[in-house]
Amino acid sequence: MRFSTLISFLLPILLFSSCNFFGVRSGDERIARVGNVYLYRSDLEGIVAPGTSASDSTVIAKRYIDNWIRQQVYLKEALNHVNPNQREFQRKIEDYRTSLIIFSHESDLVRARLDTVITDELLREYYERHSEEFRLRDHIVQVNYIKLPLDAPDINTVRRLVRSSNEEDLQALEEYCINNAATYFLDQDSWFVFNDILRDMPINPSNPETFLRNNSFVERTDEYYRYFLFIRDFRLEGSPSPLTFQSQNIRTIILNHRRQELINQFRQDVYRQAVMNGSFEIY
Repeated sequence: MRFSTLISFLLPILLFSSCNFFGVRSGDERIARVGNVYLYRSDLEGIVAPGTSASDSTVIAKRYIDNWIRQQVYLKEALNHVNPNQREFQRKIEDYRTSLIIFSHESDLVRARLDTVITDELLREYYERHSEEFRLRDHIVQVNYIKLPLDAPDINTVRRLVRSSNEEDLQALEEYCINNAATYFLDQDSWFVFNDILRDMPINPSNPETFLRNNSFVERTDEYYRYFLFIRDFRLEGSPSPLTFQSQNIRTIILNHRRQELINQFRQDVYRQAVMNGSFEIY
């Protein structure tokens, strides 16, 4: 289980079960009860954002109360089978609490200090150093793709324009698509997974690789639409992935590396400072 997932699972339990630690609150209205544990009106403060309508506020509050009841019922059942006073169980709770506090602090640190600027040059450098890691898992294509209602006008003009690489033709085609197309892709730099295109039009080639090698323009119709597909370029599964197709993935990788380096440096600095200050002893 990922740590963030674990925290999201544990936090509601820790918060909801905390009602046990305060006993009965005099002057605070009780909203719900499970066994001898109560949910109070003050526990609902802050769960509804300012400006929320009365009807939405009611829905949010009811959902919160229902979740609280469910969590307490689950917790009550779990306590019938687990002894929370066992030393090992208490150690796990303390470990979770420690991890939660550290995770929360380091998340704030990352939000405040992480450098999120990634230049195109840095993307290219990373791609070139790790090019073997970026092999395609699917066939990808650069296309002009248009899906038109059967009654769309000027079909012969569309047939001509869709196969053009002239900037003025493509601009005219985009203006046409804005007014008439159900779906269209005309971006000259973007790559698309070929199977995603196939799912939207009535063709099902038995061998997609052979299809890509032997077809550059396809026109099809079905009961409702006319489809135009002009394949400007393609890359086959297993071949090196274009940088533009991997740019978002590389950005995520670089940011994750920076995040981990920032956290590691923070931990080293804190420990080094504790050593210099004599903040701990080993007996």
